[in-house]
This record gives sequence, C-alpha cells and structure tokens, in this order.
Amino acid sequence: MNPTLLFIILFLGVPLIIIALIVLSFVINAYDFQEVLTNGVLTKATIVDKYRRGIRPTRYWMVYEYIDRSGRTHQRKFTVFASECDRLQVGDSIDIEYSAKRPHISCLKETLDQSRAAPDNAASSHRDLSDESHSLLAGELTVQLKQLERLSVPVG
Repeated sequence: MNPTLLFIILFLGVPLIIIALIVLSFVINAYDFQEVLTNGVLTKATIVDKYRRGIRPTRYWMVYEYIDRSGRTHQRKFTVFASECDRLQVGDSIDIEYSAKRPHISCLKETLDQSRAAPDNAASSHRDLSDESHSLLAGELTVQLKQLERLSVPVG
C-alpha cells in the first residue's frame, strides 16, 4: 500500500470517523430525549447500583430500574454529580419518564422538567430582545433618512 495513502487513512480518516460517531451519538441522544419529552409516561424507578470510575473517582454513575406499562423491567445507567451520588442510595425511589413508544428509553423527571421550563424563559427573553431590536432599528433608520434628506439635491 502507498505510504501516503496509509498516512491519509490513519491520520485523517480514522479521526473523522471517530468524530462522526461522537456526533451521531449526540444526535441519537437528543432524539431520544425529545421523544421522552413529548411522549413521556411518568413512573417510579429504583436505584439499583451506584459506583465511581476513574483514577481519582471523578465520574459518578447510578443505575435505576423501572417497570413499563406492559410489565417489562428496564435499566438505565446515568452520570451524576458527587452530591447526587452521596444523596441517593441504592434502594431509593426516583421519578422518571419513559417513552410510551419505546419504553426502554427513559430520563429523570427532574431533567425533563428543567428542559420544559427553559423554552418559556428563552421565548420571553427573545421577545424582549426582539422588541428592543425593532426599536433600535427604527431609530437608526430615522437617523439615516434624515441624513439622506440633508444630502439630497433638488432635481429640476
């Protein structure tokens, strides 16, 4: 194999594939989150495991288990801050929502509630900014029109 081609494949192709897989993962997670946000079924889940990963335990993981409407049991692993890991214990009950269409997809209710509240705040601040922008734009246009009137030379 040509050394230049091998170099291109190893140092350009492989990183591009890795980046594409990371982006795909984010897109799939966002789609799943949106699905639970729109078609969520509220239920209780039980913390069944918690652990720390890393040389210095900086990543905290918890595993919860829940039963969907059809009686099937599902588990989900998620990361948490150290304070949450200390606060929640194995056996504790938490509120979650799972997708009515695909019950194996679920999210913490607290996370969904925060997301549901966010658009209201963003929309009102966007509306305020939009009104302010329109006022500034109208004022700027008035100033520019007055300058053009002073510069204009009568024809005829």
